[in-house]
Order: sequence, then C-alpha cells, then structure tokens
Amino acid sequence: MKRLITCIALITLTLGAMPQNIKVTVIDGIDNQSVKSRMERAVSQLLSEVNQACAQERPLRLDKIDMALGGKHSLQALWKNLHFLCEDNEIVERCITSAEGYVIRNIYVQVNPMIEGYSDEPERALSVRLTRNGQIASVAMSASDAVYSRIMEQGLSVTDLERRSTILGFVENYRSFYDEKDLNSIDRVFSDDAIIITGTVQKKRDRFSDDQRWQDQITYKIHTKPQYLSRLKDNFNRNKYIKVTFSDVEVVRHPANPNFYGVTLHQHYKSSTYEDDGYVLLVWEFRDGEDPIIHYRTWQPDKIGSHSLTRDEMINIMDFMIPTPD
Repeated sequence: MKRLITCIALITLTLGAMPQNIKVTVIDGIDNQSVKSRMERAVSQLLSEVNQACAQERPLRLDKIDMALGGKHSLQALWKNLHFLCEDNEIVERCITSAEGYVIRNIYVQVNPMIEGYSDEPERALSVRLTRNGQIASVAMSASDAVYSRIMEQGLSVTDLERRSTILGFVENYRSFYDEKDLNSIDRVFSDDAIIITGTVQKKRDRFSDDQRWQDQITYKIHTKPQYLSRLKDNFNRNKYIKVTFSDVEVVRHPANPNFYGVTLHQHYKSSTYEDDGYVLLVWEFRDGEDPIIHYRTWQPDKIGSHSLTRDEMINIMDFMIPTPD
C-alpha cells in the first residue's frame, strides 16, 4: 500500500504542470485529409480527457469521444487498474497503415497503477488504433520499438506487412484483455474448434537408474476452447488483477501456406495469487473478407529445473498440420 500511495502522491505533484488540452498532428502515412482531420481531432480529445480525468481524480468520460463502443468499454476497464497521463501538450506522429485501418504509435505516458501489487514501468507508450474512416477503435500499451521493428522488417509484401501489423495490434491488446478481464474479446479471436495445449513441469523417476534420481519433465494437457475459457473465467474471478507482459515476440509465416502465421511470445504472467514465465505460441489464420482467427495456443515453461528451453525445444508452427492453400 505504501508504494501505491507514493505513486499517487508523485503523480499528483506532477499534475500541476501537466497540460490538460493536447493537440495531436499526423504528419505522414495518410493522404485523405478528411480522415486525417477526424483522426487528429479524436485522438486529441481522448488524450485531453485522459489528462483531465487524472487531474480531477475521476473516471473517464468518453461519451463525446469519437471512439468505437468496444474501445470505450475496453479503455474504461483498463482505467480501473491503470491510470496514465500525457506530459506533452503537442504530439506530432506519423500513422501506419494496418489491415483494419491505421495506427498511431509512440504516444508516451506516465503510468500510475491503481491496485496494490500491480507494478508497471513508470513510463510507457500508447498505440491508438483507428478505423479506415478515422474513428478510434482501441487504445493499448505498445510493444517496444525494438519488437515492432523486428516484426515489421521481416515483411515480404504489402499484405504481409499489414498482417504483421494486425498481429502486433493483437499482442498489444492481449495485455489489455487480461488487465480488463475481457473474456469476450479472447473468445472472439479463437476459432470454435481451437486447441489449447499447456505444459507443466513435473518430477519423474529415472526408470533406467539404480538410485533414487528424479528428473524434471514437461507434461502437456490438451483443452478445448470452452474448457480454456472456463478456466480463464475462474482465474478472472479469483484474482484482483492479472497482468501479462511480453519480453520478446517472434512472427513466422508458414512456408507452405502464407495465410498461416506462428507468433511466439515470451510471457511473464503475474496475478494477485500466482506468477510464472513461459513461452506462448499462437497459430493464426488470415481469411479473405473475415477477421483472422487463432487455431492453436500453447504454453510452455521457459525452464525445466535450471535448464532454459532452447529454440529447438520450443513448440512452433511446424509442429502442427497446416492445410495447404487451395
């Protein structure tokens, strides 16, 4: 509790010098001036409201913000766990084209956790995702610039770049789904017949040894989507907060079917009752005219005893039967 009070005190002292009206200017990445103006106006109003809510120590008022309803609900849920404010009164950024529309990255904010035990870096960057018409779709904490650059520089075509941007957007929103305990968003992104595989480390006796030696081994369990969502719902209900962060992200397009991508995340999971580190693999399918979906999700601990998993020991997209394209 002492740390939380200290954070609030520090941020309160800072607020006196904080700008409460923020102007956002998009300098590149879009030619349509009408959409550009709508984007600038919407993001400026949203960041101004965020700073005003911080200064007045009140909930966000998003009724008049040009933002999709789902994005408003998501941001309101995030706000219960994490307050943040923008130190700059003028933000000049380029926008990036994504499969859904546009993204504005690198909006730096000061972060203030609102729940005891929920720790975070004191400064983070926001990503604002917008529709093709310029309406705000969602707001999430960004992946690092290094992660973003590594994912995007491997793009082989315009379509591949857009898909990688979509995947990165999900990774950034994925953290928010746990912050917000948003089971519906997780439900929507998984295929109805998705397979979820989880690994746990267990000790097993070495049958070929004469002494009482035991070895750490990973035992895997397979779950259906309903089973996975049921367990996740129980976790949401049991914990005051759940926070996931990613220290590394790798995106691999399947060599035989370019519509399938494997996304490997080194995940740190922390809740009010439990904490672990491991590797998550998500196998995505991109479909023409439809939202992409996840067919497989796996989790492995990043260590077996004192042994850190090597790349060859990690589950990857080549371990699954991927259909050949028509």
